[in-house]
Parts: sequence; C-alpha cells; structure tokens
Amino acid sequence: MNSRATNISRSIYISRLRRAFLLRVHPDRFRTQSNQVRKEQATLVQVLSDRLGEFDFVDFVAPRRQTRMDLASISDTKSTKYTSYPYSIETKEGKLIKTSIQLNSSPCKILESMSSIINFPPPPEELDFRNEKNIGPINESFHSSSSNAGKSGSPVDDLIWNAGLLERYQFKQTTSRTGQDRNLIYFLQHMDARHIKERKLNRINASAAALVARRAFQFSAIDGTGLGWSSASLAVCLSRLTALYDEHNTKLRTKSFYPLRLVLSNDEFSEKLDLYGGVIRLNPAATPLQWLNTLQTVTDERMRLLKENGESLKQNLAVVEKFLNVRVLKGYSCEHEEYHRFIERLASMSLDYPSKTDETNTLAMSPNKASLVIESEQACRRCKLRKDGNVEAGAGTDVNDIRRALHSFASRSTEYIHRESRDKVKCKQIQERVVYELGIHSVKKSGSLVSYNQMSACLIHLLTKGDDEKETMRSLLIGNTLAITGQGQPCHIGDDGSIVIPWNCS
Repeated sequence: MNSRATNISRSIYISRLRRAFLLRVHPDRFRTQSNQVRKEQATLVQVLSDRLGEFDFVDFVAPRRQTRMDLASISDTKSTKYTSYPYSIETKEGKLIKTSIQLNSSPCKILESMSSIINFPPPPEELDFRNEKNIGPINESFHSSSSNAGKSGSPVDDLIWNAGLLERYQFKQTTSRTGQDRNLIYFLQHMDARHIKERKLNRINASAAALVARRAFQFSAIDGTGLGWSSASLAVCLSRLTALYDEHNTKLRTKSFYPLRLVLSNDEFSEKLDLYGGVIRLNPAATPLQWLNTLQTVTDERMRLLKENGESLKQNLAVVEKFLNVRVLKGYSCEHEEYHRFIERLASMSLDYPSKTDETNTLAMSPNKASLVIESEQACRRCKLRKDGNVEAGAGTDVNDIRRALHSFASRSTEYIHRESRDKVKCKQIQERVVYELGIHSVKKSGSLVSYNQMSACLIHLLTKGDDEKETMRSLLIGNTLAITGQGQPCHIGDDGSIVIPWNCS
C-alpha cells in the first residue's frame, strides 16, 4: 500500500481522484475523435458523478466511528442501479486505449479501477482517527464554567476562552439580522442537493475546457475569475476559444504563446498585450474574429521582448530585495509597467546609495515573512502597515521613505504575522475536529475578509450544538465542502458546489 494514500482521509482522497479521473476522461479532451467516443465519454462523466453520490459511497467516505467489520461491509456494498460503462483514455504517447468500468461494484473496487488506469495512488485502507486522539471531548470543554475553562491545556480550550470567541460570536449573532437565510439547518433542509452535484460537474467542465484551451495555445495559465461568471458559462466561453484555434490556428503568427497568461476580462484596455506582465487580455463579449485579431498581435519578436523584460525585472528585483532586506511584491492596483519602472528606479538608487555604515544603513526590516507590496501611486500616497503584517507603499515613494517605514513598522509587523500564524494553527485544529464530527470533506475560508478568529468562532458554534442538531447537520453535510464567508451574506451554494455560510450563522 502506498504510504501517501494511507496518510489522508477517504473524503480528500476521493475528491482528488475524482477530479484527476474526470479531467482525463472528459469529452473535451477527445474533440478530434469520433462522435461515438465523445458520446461515451460524456455518458461516463455524468453517470460516474451520480455514482459517487450514492448512499454506499457516502457511508464509505465518512463513516461515524464504525468498527473494522462495519467498514468492510460498507466496502463490499454494491449498487444494482448501474452497469458496465465503456470509455477511452489517452496515454502520454497519444495512443487511445479502450476500456470499461464496473459501476455496479463496491466503492473500493470502483476507486481501485479509477486509480489504476490513471496511475493514481490506491485508496487508503484505514480511516484517519488522529483528530479524535489529539482533541478532547468538545462538548465538555464548552459547557464547563468560565472559571475552569482553558485550564485543561487543550489547544481548542485555550483558543476559545483566551480569545473570548463564544462571547463575541453570541454578541454578533444577537446584533445581526437573524432570519432564516442565516439558519444553517433550515438552509440544509430546504436546499436542492442536485444543485451541488450540478455545480461540481460544471466546475470540472470549466477546468477541462481551460486545460484544452491552454494546451492548444500553450498559454502558461488561463484566468477567468475576474468575470464573476458561473463555471457553466465560463466552460462555454473557453470552448469557443478552442474552436477558434481548431479553425484558424494557421493564421496565428507564433506557434507557442508561452509564457503568456490569458486573462478574460470585461474591462477595456488600451493595450491588450502586456509585454511587462506577460498577459494577453480577451473580452468574452467579443466575436471570435476579434479574438483572432488580438491573438495575431503576438509575434516571435514580441515574445523575445517579453523575455528580456522578465529577465531585467528579475535582476533588478534581486538588487532591491537585497538592499531593503525584504521581499517585494506587486499589488493589485499597480500596473505591470508601472511596477517594472519602479523596481528599475529603486535598483538604480540602491546601487548609488552610500555604503558606509550609519544609522540609515540599519533601517531595513529584520528578516521575517513580511513583504513590501507596491501599489499604484494614486492608490497609495504614503507607506502603511496592513493587518496581515505586510507593508504597503506607492510606486512613487522615495527609497528613504520606504526604508524609514520598514524600520518603523518592523516590530509591529512581526507581531501581526506571529499572531496570524498562531490563529491559523489553532483554527486548523478546530477544522480537523469539525471534519471528523460532521463528516464533511473540508472547511475553507471564502474570501480574505474572514479572519481565522471569526472562522474558529463559527466552527466552535457548530461543534457546541446539541447531539440531535449535530446529527441532523451531519446527515445533510456529509461529504460536502463547507466555506466560511463574511457576516453580510446568507447561506448559499457556491459555484464550486461548496456550502457557503456566514461566520455568524445561527
């Protein structure tokens, strides 16, 4: 048995295997094959997604403290609703292999069949009970009195009572709008589970379409997150892009677009080809011929210029980071060309800076995980310290002002980073407990506006519910992904099929 497979839980393993397998057999990868092959692939993707959501698979993924005998009986359970389904798969050499999969077999045998054909590690034999061993009884910890709480030394207890998370959570819950849209159990009981399966499949379709388009044009990456579109709409857009390549690839003026990154954006740009950031932008509302005109602006000479700009930035950035003793990153509001000019100017100034040892030569920040983030000159006119411990500076800031700011913020930045790291570790411990108690696949943050303390407070609230409520949540959440978002949003299903809840849900 491969050690990698035995060190992860079954739910995580099945999620990774499902994604890897569906991307390998997705019909978009067989667009040059016959219609019969594409029809077989589409049928397999749909039926396999249904099969992985059957009851025997759910029990196999997240059993609740079953014995080894119980687990063995679950593993041998078969579903009579399915039969053998033929499909094709391509090897690394481009050879097409015909095979089939028995979806009326037990979950373990289906997973073994899927993993063997794509050279994926075999499924884990045992469940991961480390959460139950490392974390004490959660209910007893929370229902104890405040005078005795936190004295047990458990990481969860320390997080709860030292930070006062429960008190802050209850205050937020009573002062915020507490309608049914924020009631998790009410939402779970009234949601349509078919929407979760549909959105997960749409996300796979979008990933497969992006993979095919990226390989066709040889982009380094494709980014459509800024559109705000659903995965289903994005998959259609990327399929149009692939069809454009199949029809007009001989009209392109370069064979490979690497290392360009494609960005789909509705914004208007004066230059759709950015030779400083390595980005080419396409408007999804444009026609395929308008896309072709933009793609034809990429030539071998421009790709050579892009490579020279990248090498120049790398050299100047090394000089600046050595001089300031801190990592330098480009901010969201700073354009790539503006960032290049700023780093070039800063590198030139640092080389001419006095090398003698004096007070100004010791102003650089002590080495830690903090970074200097460069934003546009209009967005940031003076240096400031962010909540995550990073220092923000504008692209027009003088080098002396940057050095003074790094020196002034050094101690507070280190304090912010260490506090964030501690909160993250404690939150991860509670996440593991929630995954085990509720049988969910994983817990994640939805957006950067949610702090780890708020996320911990939300998870603690779920863990301290009564046994009946907890069992109801488990039956409805089992096998799904839980995402924690800000307090202004209602409970809803995310585009990736995750269940999104506000951190102050009721």
